[in-house]
Amino acid sequence: MISKEPTNEIISVSAYLNRLNATLKTEKARIIGEVTGFQEYPGRSYIYFSIKDSKEQSTAKCFMWKNDYKISGVTLQDGMEVVITAYPNIYKPNGGLTLQVELIELVGEGALKITYDKLKLKLEEEGLLSESRKRAIPDFPTKIGVITSKSGAVINDFLTNIGKFGYEILFVDSKVEGQDAVKDLLSAVDTLRKKDIDVLVMMRGGGSLESFLAFNNEALVRALASFPAPVLTGIGHDKDISLVSLVSDKNVSTPTAVTMILNSSWNEALNTIRFSEEKIMTQFQSGLRDKQFIIENSQVAIEGRFVALFDTFKNAEKTVLNAVTRIESETAYISERIKNYTKDLIRGFESMENRTSELLSQSLRTIDIASPERQLSRGYGIVRFGGKVIKSTKDVAKGDDLEVLVSDGIIHSQVK
Repeated sequence: MISKEPTNEIISVSAYLNRLNATLKTEKARIIGEVTGFQEYPGRSYIYFSIKDSKEQSTAKCFMWKNDYKISGVTLQDGMEVVITAYPNIYKPNGGLTLQVELIELVGEGALKITYDKLKLKLEEEGLLSESRKRAIPDFPTKIGVITSKSGAVINDFLTNIGKFGYEILFVDSKVEGQDAVKDLLSAVDTLRKKDIDVLVMMRGGGSLESFLAFNNEALVRALASFPAPVLTGIGHDKDISLVSLVSDKNVSTPTAVTMILNSSWNEALNTIRFSEEKIMTQFQSGLRDKQFIIENSQVAIEGRFVALFDTFKNAEKTVLNAVTRIESETAYISERIKNYTKDLIRGFESMENRTSELLSQSLRTIDIASPERQLSRGYGIVRFGGKVIKSTKDVAKGDDLEVLVSDGIIHSQVK
C-alpha cells in the first residue's frame, strides 16, 4: 500500500503512476455489472467496454487484451449482465482510470444455457463432437498425463484406484472450478502436449452449470480436440454434459470409472495370465499323475525285465561255458590231428623230393644222350642254309652257301 504519510522524496508523475498501479494491482476483484459501449477494433489486440451498476449511476471503463477475451469464451453485447475479474489501472498518457479485465463470466443459468447451446451447435456443425473422429483409448497404457486439482477427493480417488501396473503418471495441478480455471487448464494441456504420453486424463467432481464454465469453454474444447494423444475425461454428473466431455475420445463420470478404463486391458491380461497359470498347473498335475503311474508300472516292468535278462544272462553264461569246454576239446583234438598231418606232410615231402631227384637224374641222362653236341663229337654234322637246318636235298640249290656245324667249329661250303 502507498504510505499515508507524505515524504520529502520528489518523483516524476510517471514514476508515481507506476508505483500507484503496482499497488492498485493488488485490488483485484470480481465485479458484477451491465455492459455498455462495447468496442472491438479489427486488427487490434485489445477491446474496450464499460460496466455500469444497474441500481446506481456508477460506471467504470474497462480494457481487455483480445487473447484473454477469446479465452473467456463470452461474446459481449451491450446490455448483457456479466461478472468481470479485474483490477484498477491508471492509463498514464491521459491519467484515466480503467479496469484491467482478465476474465468475463456470464450471469444466470439462462444466459449460460443459451451460450452452451450455441457453442454446442457450432461444434457439432464442425464435426468436432462426431463419434467418427474419436480415438480408442490404447490398450496397456503406461504413460498417463493427468490434469485436475491437487486438492480434493478427485486425485485421491484416482490414485487409490489406479492399478499397480507400472504406470508413469505425469500430473499437472490446475484449477477446475469456475471460468477463471480456463487459463490454468489451457496451460496444463500445453504442458502435456509436449510430453510423450499414451493418454490424457482430465477430471473434476460434479457441480452446477456455473461451476462447469471452464469445461464449456471453446478454447479448451479446441485444445483437447487437437491433442496428439487420446483424451479420457471424468467430469462429474450434470444434466447438460460438458462440451469438454463431448469432444473427448472417451468420457466417464467419476475418477474411479477413469481408472477402470485405464486398468481394463491390464486386468484382462492379468486374468488371462492367471487362468493360463491355473490351466497349466492343472495340466501339469494331471500329467504328473499320469507320468507317476507310468513310472510305477515301468518300475515293475523294468524289474521283471531285469529278472528275465538276468536269467537269460545265466543261461547264456552256461551256454558259453559249455561252448568253451567243447572248443577246448575240439582244439585239443584238432591240434593232435594237425601234428599227425604235419608228420605225414613232412614224410610226403621227403618222398616227393627223393622221387623228384631221381626223375631229374634220369632226365639229365636222357638229355645228355640226345644232345646234338654229343652226336657231333661222334663225327656227325649239322648242315644249315639261311639259319635253317637242311633235312633234304630239296631244301638247297646249286650255288647255295652252306654252314656245316661240327664238334669244334663251323665249315663253310657251297653246293656244286
